[in-house]
Amino acid sequence: MVSIDTDNIFCRILADILAAHGVKTVVCSPGSRNVPMLAAVDANSELRTEIVIDERAAAFMALGLALTGRRPVALVCTSGTALLNYAPAVAEAYYQGVPLIVISADRPVQWIDQDDSQTLNQFEALRRFVKASYDIPSGPQPDAEMQWYVNRLANDAMIEACSRRPGPVHINLRLAPPLGSTTDRPLPQQRVINMLNPLPELSREQIDMLAEEAADCRVLLIAGFMQPDARLNRAVTKFSTLPNVALMCETVSNLHVNPLNYMVDAVLTTLTADDFDRLSPDLVITIGGALISRQVKEWIRRVRPKRHWAIGFTHTTVDALQSLTCRIEASPASVLSMLTGALNRRRSRLPLGYADEWLRLRRKANESAREYIESAPWSELTSLAKVFRTIPSDYNLFLSNGTVIRYAQLLSSRLPHASYCNRGVSGIDGSTSTAVGGALAASAPTLLISGDMSLSYDLSGLALNQIPDTMRIIVLNNSGGGIFRFINAGVSEEMRERMLCVPPLLDLSRLAPALGWHYLTADSFDTLSASLCRLFNPSYSKTLLEIKVPGPLSATLLKAYMHRTP
Repeated sequence: MVSIDTDNIFCRILADILAAHGVKTVVCSPGSRNVPMLAAVDANSELRTEIVIDERAAAFMALGLALTGRRPVALVCTSGTALLNYAPAVAEAYYQGVPLIVISADRPVQWIDQDDSQTLNQFEALRRFVKASYDIPSGPQPDAEMQWYVNRLANDAMIEACSRRPGPVHINLRLAPPLGSTTDRPLPQQRVINMLNPLPELSREQIDMLAEEAADCRVLLIAGFMQPDARLNRAVTKFSTLPNVALMCETVSNLHVNPLNYMVDAVLTTLTADDFDRLSPDLVITIGGALISRQVKEWIRRVRPKRHWAIGFTHTTVDALQSLTCRIEASPASVLSMLTGALNRRRSRLPLGYADEWLRLRRKANESAREYIESAPWSELTSLAKVFRTIPSDYNLFLSNGTVIRYAQLLSSRLPHASYCNRGVSGIDGSTSTAVGGALAASAPTLLISGDMSLSYDLSGLALNQIPDTMRIIVLNNSGGGIFRFINAGVSEEMRERMLCVPPLLDLSRLAPALGWHYLTADSFDTLSASLCRLFNPSYSKTLLEIKVPGPLSATLLKAYMHRTP
């Protein structure tokens, strides 16, 4: 601890408890009401501060830091609407299960709704998107009991954010003048309350009960978005060796298994009605977060398998496939590993041919996809197919929502080191800032693939001071929201282009260099190959590649691709 610190004891207690519970980074936004908290985290030698002016970008950057850094990240903002700008990223963190510690400075309670500057009801403003909300009073000068109270609240907030299913919490800190007073008096060492939270595992009896149910079933394991997990990867790989088990792994599942288990939508779009009926599972097992694939969801909702087990930790009973029969609150790696052993002991009862039939159809679908893409002209589909084949294996990949993540579902037959997308609530806001945060916390180089509309929504992220030289961005410029040209929005083409696609007014050839980025462009197969070589050249600093493609033609080709016959 440095010799000069804020004299606000509550802020000092909060800073010390953050550090004691494993927070390493605090993303701060400038203000006046939050000066005592800014001073407290700045004075704590165990905390690193990142200063971001735009609170929305700050919160998404914190999300990216927490995702790749695999530890809680704190946020500090001033009073007023600053807190509300955190809401999109906090909601995303809530549905992804990411621990963010939101600390908002506030006015004393007696001044709320009194037409004083920067006052609104901040306590519980984020209550629907956080695990817990805390309100710390402004004073008077705290006695020993109030210090104990704040210590207890701070410990509880950290335990709540990091235990069971992690998630964001909100600490509303009321501060009264004077705000800039300092002291050189050391703060007594703070009490740290730990929580023993062993990873739940099922008993052998429970595993045997599940194995009895699964032994006679054709099993389909579907993996949504997850953090990379070597233990789970091994468990899924072994589970997939069972003859009655087929896998569907989405791009952001971060499971490194047989490549034929990816490109989920590329396979499903080629299946006939007879194929779907023949391949209908008796048991569906889901792990991870919300699914991207509309085809998977619609198929399972239609066939309604007899059994559906959801394994993992969720904030509520999630039944998006409308067939849930068992919610298993336990480690997916542990359950699948033990279940593999139990099913191997019942191997004579396992239905044969299910995994082989899926393998045959996948090979057929992938070959038809390759033939279609090789014969297609310059477009979103063909340019991104080249991109996904070229991404170095050691990269962390961030994907924006809308067009880009759906192409990843169709084209990613090989995954890089790790893949991320804001699929908790699937907004297009904040993709760039999230990727910057991810790049800051990771030792691996980072690539963001974004649409032009998503990039325009988060230009603050492009201008952040913290962007490391290992950051790369590919912008798919299809003149606006390309997803609206593909989905049936029920409007005329003229209205679609004018009110939904809305091409952003971005001249990236000027904007990127002005913000310190190397700029590359591609508008053909030849220029794309040359630009990708330069983009992934490790001697370059941060670089942005703009790929210009025809929007309407790309949508036409994608529709044809989705209705091709193998």
